[in-house]
Amino acid sequence: MLRDFFIALLTASTALSAAVPAATACTNPQKRPSWHDMKEADKKAYLAANACLLKSPQKLNRLPGAKTRWDELVSLHQIHALQIHTTGQFLPYHRYYINILAFLLKECGYSGPLPYWDETRDAGKFSSSPVFDPVTGFGGTGKGSKNCVADGPFANLTVNIGPGFKSQPRCVNRRITNALSTQCGATYVASAISGPTYSQALDAIYSGPHLVGHMALAMMDGDSITSSGDPLFFLHHGFVDKMWWDWQKKDLNTRLKDISGLNAQDPAVGFSEFPGGMEVESAMWGKPTAEILAVTPDPMSGDGGKEITLGHVMSSLGIIPNATVADVMDIKGGYLCYEFV
Repeated sequence: MLRDFFIALLTASTALSAAVPAATACTNPQKRPSWHDMKEADKKAYLAANACLLKSPQKLNRLPGAKTRWDELVSLHQIHALQIHTTGQFLPYHRYYINILAFLLKECGYSGPLPYWDETRDAGKFSSSPVFDPVTGFGGTGKGSKNCVADGPFANLTVNIGPGFKSQPRCVNRRITNALSTQCGATYVASAISGPTYSQALDAIYSGPHLVGHMALAMMDGDSITSSGDPLFFLHHGFVDKMWWDWQKKDLNTRLKDISGLNAQDPAVGFSEFPGGMEVESAMWGKPTAEILAVTPDPMSGDGGKEITLGHVMSSLGIIPNATVADVMDIKGGYLCYEFV
């Protein structure tokens, strides 16, 4: 009996260490530049690696509807959608999600800097940003009735996840509205990160520059569930991640441990930007299918209740090892090792 107990304990310990990798010292953080300041060669290599993932076959054989490696990445956002929006998970999971992209890009030969988009520099005039250059950028606003991106590296490429909780082939699409992008300016960002608590910063970032940026770009039909189908999503969320880090830096001793909120949506609220709760969302996007629900992680994993904690376990469903919220709180804490420049 005692022998069996120790064997079980050892097995559980081994499984946990495999799921959540040990942090190492961050002595040489990778620089994450704004797209404006990235070297042209790095831009082209980064874009080529993203396009490569859109063309590479899926590997996991378990994510509903996924046909490419990029689909698997988008599928994660679809599967977790009701856990990572209007919840305390929003900022840590998306930081983890960008780390998943960094891993996948290496499969396509890219290990250079991971960029973000300093949207304050283009606020009010998104469409003229170098981000949308057809050669060294993501291509411009979409064309035609489906807003398909018509130039740049993602023209004529297909994403199979979405819209909503469906899995239907779509072009990479977006629609830029300059007037909305005004609210991604420096004054709005400063206001969003001015609150003293995580809860206040979370709400202000989510409902402010994050949400308005999405509205100004309308990526993948403006679909909150699968907007990551457009590679531009990760530049925008790099900007969101930087906002969170800039807020954290104001009081690191306190804010590296400040986390709060639900770990899954309150059905009566749903997405805060769509009043009416999950009934309204279901009318727009449908509901998670049985296949999606079968692979959806327990939102309370590591928490023991409905409130998120530093021990909350985040999953990529097998692309990279699981990580806890504590792992991603510090971008130079060891599990992560980067800095914004």
